[in-house]
Amino acid sequence: MSKFDIERVNQLIEISKLYYEDGLNQSSISKQVHIHRTEISRLLKEARELGIVKINIDSTFGASEKLSNELQTYFGLKKAIVVPTKPGSSYSDDLKLIGMYAGNYLQQQLVSNSVIGLSWGRTLATAINATDNMNSISNITAVPLIGGPIGKLDVDFQANNLVHTLANKIKDSASYTLDSPVMISNSALRNELLENPNSKVVIDFWKKLSIAIFGIGSSKITNNLTWRGFYKGTGFEDILQGEAVGDILSQPFTINGRLIKKFNNNLVGLELDHLKQVPLRIGVATGENKAEAVLGALRSKTLNVLITSDKTAVALRKIMK
Repeated sequence: MSKFDIERVNQLIEISKLYYEDGLNQSSISKQVHIHRTEISRLLKEARELGIVKINIDSTFGASEKLSNELQTYFGLKKAIVVPTKPGSSYSDDLKLIGMYAGNYLQQQLVSNSVIGLSWGRTLATAINATDNMNSISNITAVPLIGGPIGKLDVDFQANNLVHTLANKIKDSASYTLDSPVMISNSALRNELLENPNSKVVIDFWKKLSIAIFGIGSSKITNNLTWRGFYKGTGFEDILQGEAVGDILSQPFTINGRLIKKFNNNLVGLELDHLKQVPLRIGVATGENKAEAVLGALRSKTLNVLITSDKTAVALRKIMK
């Protein structure tokens, strides 16, 4: 390659970066590099022809939008967000994308002087951590929707930590903790814990919720370390070995959406019948192994907004009848 060719290619790269990466229009580039505007247009065309610039159209966005519309219509949802993922992408990569979309949607829905409830888990933590500092709203109250783990769960995934994280991103906002395990050994002890003044404050806020955001558990992830960290020693795994396909706030349901109540007597958390009264109920889940759980959750009418990946949505559609 001659010196002229190298200089020419470098010029094409420079012009292309200014236009495609920096977002400058052709007039601005013309002034910056002292080349006539019509020449800029010709150079951009040459860069595309030589393959310096490659424009790819991602058709998965269209497919994801179609899946979103199908789910929204079929289940009567306020909103279904099906996030497009890359073929062969890992669960971790998909989780980051789900978190970004969920965090962005949550920011759009939050308004000043409202009360929001959060559950626990890695998926929800990813969503909350993806939110930015919100300067346009204030005076949010964030509360956990469920008690704490029985086992050894990473503090970053616990509801008490997540409400604190969210409240710190919004001015003049507050968070409250629920200082009780999710499952209590007997009803007398459960009642005693719920009578605690701190617990009563949280439970009172449950009646004022405008938004609830939560993960969807699956009977197929009971070997997951995060899952075991939350439920170790509770016997909850045995419940999920039966007809239950998943759970929301540790309350199991069947694939037809029927709530299994026999395990809920000593649970510390917002009951799903009360959750259904919250105006905006956002369920977040990803993973093809969660398809049955997501279907059961949708049929239970517990959520009215679903945020999931295209892989999960495709797996879900295959089992819908």
